[in-house]
Amino acid sequence: MGPSPKGKEMIVIVSVLVGLTCISMALRFVARVKRRTGFGVDDCLCFVAVVLMLGMLIELILWCFIGGNGYHFFDLDTRTITRFYQIFLSNQFTYFVLTPVIKISFICFYRRLFTTKRFLHFTFCLNILIATWSLGIFLACALQCRPLRAYWDVNVKGSCFSATTFIIVNQAFNVVMDFVILAVPIPMIWRLHRSWQDKLALNAVFALGGFVCFASIYRIIVLFYIDLKDVTYTIYDATLWTHIEPSVGLVVSCLPIIRGMFPRYTSAGQKQRTGSSLGHSSTGTDCSGGIDHDCFDGRKALQGGCAFGGRAWNRSGNALELENIRVTTDIEVQIG
Repeated sequence: MGPSPKGKEMIVIVSVLVGLTCISMALRFVARVKRRTGFGVDDCLCFVAVVLMLGMLIELILWCFIGGNGYHFFDLDTRTITRFYQIFLSNQFTYFVLTPVIKISFICFYRRLFTTKRFLHFTFCLNILIATWSLGIFLACALQCRPLRAYWDVNVKGSCFSATTFIIVNQAFNVVMDFVILAVPIPMIWRLHRSWQDKLALNAVFALGGFVCFASIYRIIVLFYIDLKDVTYTIYDATLWTHIEPSVGLVVSCLPIIRGMFPRYTSAGQKQRTGSSLGHSSTGTDCSGGIDHDCFDGRKALQGGCAFGGRAWNRSGNALELENIRVTTDIEVQIG
């Protein structure tokens, strides 16, 4: 059995999306190497996500070629239906690992940018929440039928909870987390002592994450299109958006790093070379919000990695110049 017309369409669309994610990931690595920026946890997680995306593409191809995805249920034999549910289950496991990996990679990237203590604590807790939830969902997926074989074998007697409800609940959590991840950097950016043009440009890059939120919400909507009486045919939209959502997330996560490969246009705010532009004081308080511009732009101020708190120091303790901003340290001495 070859793929149905819908199956062929899905394979083409998803192949293009996976191709774009691979290109984005390649450009991300080139940007890191070109700007001599060390690879971080966020880069490693994105690489893992690309591998999982390739795995999902292979699953989709098998699903369409031998699993009957895209055909009407009543046109399929028992063996094909069995393979349909086996691949469906495998796809769920892969997706439940892929989505938290992408989310945590986003947050780890933020942690390289914004290094204030409060922000690091908040994002650490956020990572723990996502990882814990995802582990619970993965285990629930493995236990959704008892025995699990009953999920794909109609000859096995067992009990299963509603797979649709299970997937919708998890997707609702994903939507909430996507909006949280989208909102997290906004207050940090607007606290920067930079021109409003700079702030707007930074927000515009991160606002691309709104596409991920839209994809997550729309995936919930298409889940209601599934008719359990003809699941192999009506699952088309859900299958497609299951691949679109992580693909968009991966591409968006790479864009801020890829941005560093291209020449930057100096704005009025970047031409200011005063110590107050970053709001540093002798006490180490970073009023700029603790942003590390080198990590964002793909540049490396120190051989050991990105600077802490948006400040770069050489071995003698003197401040280094970042981009077009000269970082200075103002010391105020009060006597009496």
